[in-house]
Formats: sequence, C-alpha cells, structure tokens
Amino acid sequence: MSFIEGQGILGKIRFMDGEFPAYDRTYLVVTAKSEYIEVLNVSSIKGKERKLAFPTNEQLRLYNPPFVMPSFVKLDSLTRVESSDWGNLHVLNSGRTLDRTELARIKGLL
Repeated sequence: MSFIEGQGILGKIRFMDGEFPAYDRTYLVVTAKSEYIEVLNVSSIKGKERKLAFPTNEQLRLYNPPFVMPSFVKLDSLTRVESSDWGNLHVLNSGRTLDRTELARIKGLL
C-alpha cells in the first residue's frame, strides 16, 4: 500500500501516549514517503463550530475531495505513521486528493 500527499484516510492511528482510539478516525496525509506518512487529524465542523476559534485548528476551505463534509484539521496533531502500521488504514474518496493550493496552505501552517 502507498499513499499520496493530500489523500484522506480512515483508520486507527496511535495517540501520542501509545494507545489506539476506540473507533476509526479521519486523517489528512501531509507527507508521504515509502517508509512512513505524516498525518493530521481531521474532524467535521458540524457541532464543533466553537473549536474553529482554537489557534491549533484550521478550517479546510476546499475540503471536497477527499472529505465530504465541511472539515478542519488539528495542526497540533501531526503524527508519523510507519509503513508497518498501515494495515488498518483505508483511503477515502477513491484516493482523490485535497486541492494542491489548499494542501500547501495547510502545510505552511505547520
């Protein structure tokens, strides 16, 4: 399996404390190498509008593709996922990627 920068993925990725989430979560691939990917946690805005005021959260202006609902990324959630941990990850929206300009904007905020 390989990934492309800008793809959305769904799965369980370890938290910083080493534990896995109880349910699948959505992520944005911001770096893709053959041996690892770096991802940001993505969340839909619905019901979490107040969280957009947090300086560590950034709304995706052009979210579709790969996400179908208005969404934001959590800039403080950058996580490296080694290729050995890719087994439970699934690509969203047939692998279609986030707009390149939008991806560059988000990466510039990291």
